[in-house]
Amino acid sequence: MVSTGLAEFKAVLSDFRQLASLALKGAIAAPLADIWLKLGPPPARNIGTLAALLEFLAVIWVFQSWFDANDRSLRLRMNIALGLFVISLASSLILLERFSVSPGEGRERIIEGYSLRPDMKTLVTSSYTAEQALQESEYDPEKVWTKQSIVALRTVISGLWILAFACFAVYLTVFVILQRRFRGVQNTA
Repeated sequence: MVSTGLAEFKAVLSDFRQLASLALKGAIAAPLADIWLKLGPPPARNIGTLAALLEFLAVIWVFQSWFDANDRSLRLRMNIALGLFVISLASSLILLERFSVSPGEGRERIIEGYSLRPDMKTLVTSSYTAEQALQESEYDPEKVWTKQSIVALRTVISGLWILAFACFAVYLTVFVILQRRFRGVQNTA
């Protein structure tokens, strides 16, 4: 029987026969798929890489910090991680849908702002929208919205996206720990 969180982490990652090991590795690699799919916030390469790195750190942290926690506590944490995953993923996707635009096939999404520049406030009306102004400015959002509002939305959307993947990694890691404990109890009985 493995006695430390780090030893358990190594055992899970080295066990290629178990579905839990493959699921954990797949979860860590999942944000990297966004580099090609471009579903998440731009820049996809940076955000995908950062999300994968933080997922890996979350997995290590859970194994190291929560390995000795009792099963009831782990189940509660697993449920909290699942709830945070759903909320943060839904929030990031809703914000992406509302505050981003795709400039064309094969190009990354553009994050808009929430506050128009002072010179744009008089131009944008019901007949001339901010999206039309963005298109005419060659998809440069800083020509339409204030830099602060663009940066704020990029930060919130990216943060929620990364939080979603980190929570998913925590959820899956706790699930793996609980399943390995259950399997260990069955094997000793």
